[in-house]
Amino acid sequence: MDKNTLTSEEQEQLNDYFTQVQAGEMAQIKDLIENCNSAYQFAKTHSTYIKDWEKTKQQSETKIKNGILPPGVSNNLYRAIIDTTDEVIQQKLERVRDAFQVKFGESIYNYLGPDGKTKKFFGIFG
Repeated sequence: MDKNTLTSEEQEQLNDYFTQVQAGEMAQIKDLIENCNSAYQFAKTHSTYIKDWEKTKQQSETKIKNGILPPGVSNNLYRAIIDTTDEVIQQKLERVRDAFQVKFGESIYNYLGPDGKTKKFFGIFG
């Protein structure tokens, strides 16, 4: 997304949105780390979260293609919001993988497939 295609007002809206969504995702990581007591549950939550985000992103992409935008939001701003959210989610996933290693002393990939999404609990792909 070329941020130069946004008006200065839209860029300000995007910056505010980025700050809010980043704070929310980081709070979720802290909550997950503090409240997940088993590697199995941690990995399962992580896998479900990724799939939920990908479904939401795909739905948003479809809306853009069909010209269905939230009221008062331009195509460029909606595209930028999706890309910004995706960037924050990717940062979150990296932090979650690191936190898993620290908390459980092993890789989250012992529980997830090579794609980081597929459940592989107890060696069985789900």
